[in-house]
Amino acid sequence: MTGPVRIAAAHGRAGILDTTGQVDAAAYMIDYAGSRGRVNLSAEFGINVKMTATRFEGTMMAWSQGPLRVLVPPGFMTPFQAVVNRPQDFVCRADFCGKLKHEKNNSLDIFTYLGDAGTAPGLMHWRSEQATVVIDTTVPVTHGKSGQR
Repeated sequence: MTGPVRIAAAHGRAGILDTTGQVDAAAYMIDYAGSRGRVNLSAEFGINVKMTATRFEGTMMAWSQGPLRVLVPPGFMTPFQAVVNRPQDFVCRADFCGKLKHEKNNSLDIFTYLGDAGTAPGLMHWRSEQATVVIDTTVPVTHGKSGQR
């Protein structure tokens, strides 16, 4: 879809894949995959985000009371901020993890990735109130000949 998308599923799961416009979703659980748009996600149980390009074009605000999991492709360069209640609630297993800046703001821990510094890190904002923010790199699919006859 290229137009505005609004989803409300208070007791359900919402899946949003490859939209390019404005997305506002509030649900019990959200699965999102994309690379552009103005995206606002809010979930009670959890959010799964998959970035489908090395640069996200637009803004994203994702807030969850439960875990927030983000998959990024190798070479991901879009700046972001991740906010958690305790530093141990932030897990990063991506190639850029050594470049994160950590700061304390009142009772919150904020992890900032400046990426290529092409945009402000506040344009991508991920937050978990009661659980973790986990960032992983997607593994490229290889098509080898092992196991084939």
